[in-house]
Amino acid sequence: MDLLSDIQSHLEEVALDPAGKPLDARLLEKFDGQVTESIAETDRDSLIHQLAELLPNLQQDPTPITKIIEILIRPKTYTFTRVLDIRPAVDFAAGLKAPFPSVNLVTLTLLEKAMFRSSDAGIIAGRPEIISALIELWLSTPDTAVASKAHNVLLGLLTAGARDRTAATGTPSEHNEPHEQGLMWRRVFRDKDIYESIYRLCSLNNAGQNGQLNKREKTVAQARLLDILVKIDCESIRRPQIEEVESKYGVKKGGLMGFAAVNMVDYEDDVLMHMTLIDFFAELLKPDHSIVQVHGLAYYHLSPRALDDLDLMGIHTRTLSYYADATKQSSLDLTYLYGRSANYLATYVSHHATHFLTSQSILHSTILRLSEVLGNMTPGRWAQGLTPKHDLHVLASLPRQALFPTSALASPLFMLNAKPPNEDALQTLATIFHGPESEGQKMSPVDPDQESQQRSAARVLYWLYLDQYPTLWQDVVKAAETVALKDAALAAIALINAIVTASWGPLPSSSEQEINGLPTEKQLTEKCHASQTLPPTGLLAILTPPALETILPYLLRPAQTFSNLVGGGKGDVESAAYRVAAAKFDVLLSLKSRLKVYVQETGQLKEVVEVVNRRLALGPMGGNSEVGGRVGTMEL
Repeated sequence: MDLLSDIQSHLEEVALDPAGKPLDARLLEKFDGQVTESIAETDRDSLIHQLAELLPNLQQDPTPITKIIEILIRPKTYTFTRVLDIRPAVDFAAGLKAPFPSVNLVTLTLLEKAMFRSSDAGIIAGRPEIISALIELWLSTPDTAVASKAHNVLLGLLTAGARDRTAATGTPSEHNEPHEQGLMWRRVFRDKDIYESIYRLCSLNNAGQNGQLNKREKTVAQARLLDILVKIDCESIRRPQIEEVESKYGVKKGGLMGFAAVNMVDYEDDVLMHMTLIDFFAELLKPDHSIVQVHGLAYYHLSPRALDDLDLMGIHTRTLSYYADATKQSSLDLTYLYGRSANYLATYVSHHATHFLTSQSILHSTILRLSEVLGNMTPGRWAQGLTPKHDLHVLASLPRQALFPTSALASPLFMLNAKPPNEDALQTLATIFHGPESEGQKMSPVDPDQESQQRSAARVLYWLYLDQYPTLWQDVVKAAETVALKDAALAAIALINAIVTASWGPLPSSSEQEINGLPTEKQLTEKCHASQTLPPTGLLAILTPPALETILPYLLRPAQTFSNLVGGGKGDVESAAYRVAAAKFDVLLSLKSRLKVYVQETGQLKEVVEVVNRRLALGPMGGNSEVGGRVGTMEL
C-alpha cells in the first residue's frame, strides 16, 4: 500500500527530528476509515507501534498523530489485549495528564477497550495511578469533549461487571451488588487517596488555594459528579466508605451521596448550581430500574430509598417549597427555581403517588398553589397563549384522586376550560382524562393498586368535569375546526383521541370498599345528575350524549381546506390543514379499532362501524373536501 509506505517513511523522518520536522497534515489526513478497513492486521500493529513510539517525543501539535491512532484502534476486533501489546507500552497516566486534548482523547479511546470485560476493567483497577489521573481529568479538564469521554470511560469501567452478568443471563441485574463488588468499584470508592480526590476536587473549602481549582472550575466539577452519581446510585455511595475522608469534608451521614446532596454545593449563594442540584434530586426520584446506555451497553441504575433519604435530610421539603410556598421565596429564587421545583414535584407525584396522597400538608399546599395560579388566569391570557406551563405540568402529573373536589378544597382541574382554545390546557385535560399509559407504553414499573385507582379516577374526573362544562365537546370541536390555530386544533383532536382510547377502570361496588376517595357507581351517577349509570369506557362515552351529537359528526365530516378563501391559501396554510386532517383521520382509525373489538364482544354498533369504514375509505381529506369543509377563523 503506497499510502501506508509514504506515511511510515514520513513518520521515520519526524522521529529523527521531532522538534524541527513538521508533520505533513495533508498526507496524514488521507489516512481515513476506508484505509484502515483494508489494512492488514500486521501493518496495523506495525503502524500503531511506530506512532506510539513517536508520540511521547513529539514536540508539536500531536493531533494528526492521535487521529490516526483513533482510526486504527476503532474496530471492535481491536481488543484491550492488543492495546496491552503495543510497544512501547502505553503510558495511560501520562496520556491522561498530557496538556493536549487530542492526546487525552486518544488515551481515553484506548481505555474504552477495557470497558467490555470485567477482567480487563480489573487490570485497569490494579493501576491506581491510571484511575487517579482519569478522575482528575474528568473533573478538572476545561475541554467538554474530553470531560464527556472521561465520564463515559469511568462509568463503563465501574459497571463492566454488571454488563458481564447481563450478557451472561440476558437480563439486567435487579440488585446492587454486581458493580459494587467489582475491582474498579473498590478502587474508586475504597482507596483512600482516590476516594479523597473526588472530595478535594469538588469541595468549595479549598477553592482557589494553591494547586486547587477556582470556584468556577469547582462548580463544573460538581455538576460532573452529580451527573455520574445519579447513574451509579446504590447503597455503597449512600453509606460511609472511609470515615476519615468524609469527616474531613463535613459529611455526617450519607457517604459520597450525602456530600453531593448536602455539603458540596453552596446553594444559597449559587443559584445556577442550585438549579443543577434540584434537577439531580428529581433524577434520583425516578424509577430504580432505569436502563442507562453507555456505548450501546445497558446496565441498571438503582435508586434505593432515594425519597426517604431526601426527606430525612430536609431536602425534599426545601425543594418543594420553591413551588408550593412560592410567596415566601425571593423574586430571584422564583425566577430560576420555580420551574425546577415544579419539575421536581411533578417527578415526585408521578413516581411516589401513595407517599404524596398520604402527605397531607404537601398535598394541601400543592392544590392551593395550583388553584391560586389557575384562578388568576383570564380568558385573554389563555387566548394569547400566556399559559402557566410549569403549573399545568404539575397538574397533569398529580394522582387523579388528588383532583377530586372536597368540602375543604376546590379542584384546580375545574379551573381549566376548553374555551378559549389553548394548546396547553387541552393537552392537560387529555392527559388527565385518558388515564395511565397502556401496558405497552410503560417505561417503568408501577404499583398495580395505584394504577387501578388511577384508571378509575380518570373516568370519575371526566364525568365530573363534563357535568360542570356540558358544552365541552362543542368547544373542543370548534377548536379542532379552527385550522388557523393549528396547535390548538391538534391539541383538541388529541383530547378527542384521549377519550376514544381512554384507559379507565371500574369503581367500588359499595361505599364500604371506598379507596382514596373513589365514589361508587351510584354516587358518581348522583354527583353528575345522571339518570342512569354512566358509560364505563371512553369509546361508549364518545358514543353517548353530549359527545355523540358533536364528536361523531365532526369525525365523519370532510376535512377543512383553505381552497375557498380568496387567494387560494397555499403553502404553509395548506400544510397545516393537512396535518389537522391527518390527526383527525388517526382518531377515526382508533375509533374503528375499538369499535371492532366492541362489536366482536357484544354484537352491537355494527352500523356505526360501517359508517366509519365508509369515511375511512375516502382518506384523510374525505373526498370532496368542499362538502362540509369550512375553515374556522378567528378575529385576532
